[in-house]
Amino acid sequence: MKNQESRQSTVLLSGTISELKRSRRTRDFVLTQVQHRQIGATAVAASLMGAGAIGIGLISMAGNSEEEADWVQFNLDGKQVEGWLWMMPMLNGDSVEVAAEQIGENRYVAYAVRRKEDGLLAIYPHATAGRSAHFRKSVKAWILVSIAMYAILPILWIAQRGVEIFQNEGVRFGLLIALPFWMVFSGIIALRVSWKLMGFVRMAEYIFSIFEWKNIQKIDLRKISRKNRLGDTSAKFGNLYFRYKE
Repeated sequence: MKNQESRQSTVLLSGTISELKRSRRTRDFVLTQVQHRQIGATAVAASLMGAGAIGIGLISMAGNSEEEADWVQFNLDGKQVEGWLWMMPMLNGDSVEVAAEQIGENRYVAYAVRRKEDGLLAIYPHATAGRSAHFRKSVKAWILVSIAMYAILPILWIAQRGVEIFQNEGVRFGLLIALPFWMVFSGIIALRVSWKLMGFVRMAEYIFSIFEWKNIQKIDLRKISRKNRLGDTSAKFGNLYFRYKE
């Protein structure tokens, strides 16, 4: 019932930004999303390839996931809007759409802000991909990282004893037998890390649905942004803020 009420308060606001206040703060977004499955206004108060996703998962398991994000407050044609965004590149006077939830009379929590002119997008931290895109990146990252780590042992052997070590049939057989066991073991770890990040995936799909975008499960903002850079050379573009144009 609570989730239904939360979704009923979902709105897509439209207007011009004014009285913008933005401060860079540190917060634990990873553990917040792992612990709080419900997506609602309480997220504010509580609050690459997939190399970035794997890094986030490892940080989460280590128990140190504090990171920087923008806490923003602004006026949108008489409506008071506030919320956490990974990075807010918009300015006063920009005409935008805001994926938000109403939390009071003329008060809203923003989960994403999109500039109408060019599709520039500020979004809640790590909410960048639908589930199909998320799992596709996770599988790709698992295969590449697992193979790279598996190759470390034979490389060390070569460095110590030379390539002649592989003339030993037992060594070759051992490496061959160990590979499937390693892939299964690393796959289980990768699955757990990927699953821990599902809170961000649900948040992303929730935001995409507010904008009424199509095929939300397949959306990957990092990939889409690379195709829609439009001359933006900042290293933060495609990592902390994005661009989405259907």
